[in-house]
Amino acid sequence: MIEFPQIHLDPDNTFASDFGILIHDEFKILYVDENLCNIIGVGEVPNDMSLPNLLNLIVDINPDLALAHYHRLMEGLTRPRVQTFKVTKPSGKIAHVLAAESIVHWKGEMAIQLAIIDITEKYNDFYQLEQQASIDSLSGLTNRNRFESILSSELAKAQKYNYPISCLYIDIDDFKLINDSYGHQAGDEVIRLFSQCCKSSIRQSDFIGRWGGEEFVILLPHTSHHFALLLAERLRWRVSKLDVLIPEGEINFTISIGVNTLIDATALPATVLHQADLALAYAKRHGKDQVISYEKTIIPSNS
Repeated sequence: MIEFPQIHLDPDNTFASDFGILIHDEFKILYVDENLCNIIGVGEVPNDMSLPNLLNLIVDINPDLALAHYHRLMEGLTRPRVQTFKVTKPSGKIAHVLAAESIVHWKGEMAIQLAIIDITEKYNDFYQLEQQASIDSLSGLTNRNRFESILSSELAKAQKYNYPISCLYIDIDDFKLINDSYGHQAGDEVIRLFSQCCKSSIRQSDFIGRWGGEEFVILLPHTSHHFALLLAERLRWRVSKLDVLIPEGEINFTISIGVNTLIDATALPATVLHQADLALAYAKRHGKDQVISYEKTIIPSNS
């Protein structure tokens, strides 16, 4: 025996939203209502003569695939879809909407109706939660869990398309001494200032994450070993010039960096990172405040 649920009306209507209606025939818009105009930021309901073709409004749509779906839907060969869209309003503001399609009769002819709901607030709430789950709160950088996913994805792309990708493994020198000498608030300020310096020193195509404590990782797609060393050295120099303001005055700090570049198409993400970590450990053992390549840790010096 099938058990059916009990359904109660939500008195708060917390997630209720007015929906707008759009009706089209083969994407020629036949009707829009006032609610839809409010949702998409159009000041007034346009007359029939000024209604555009829907295909001209949807960016990145494949017209052939859209028309094929339309005809299959009208012929009963496929089911109506529910889709989400990002709408750029005439004002420049962004709205996110959910559209559910159905077949209706319009002035004696069959047409497609879209019932459209504004989900912008819910989308932004979800995006904010997603960001909070992937961002380290102190540094503002990607956290370790999210960065591990990025590392795997970017290394896979580099291996597939055969382009260089480099990794910087960074440690703030004597960070425990900073905490012990000046307190954890000073240590937190060091991490924040260092993170800001890193973000302003890398390209938009690069990735940076806080690996844990005072350790950080930067991933450099499409970057040769030579250029990675230059970037690492520039970052090391910039950090050495930072002044951290604390009640007792100013403190300075340095960083050590291990550099590794993917050269083995079969290398695992853990291997690439481990080799950069070995280079970092070498830098820490040999004086700190320096950039060391993984190659230097495995190739004997001629001196």
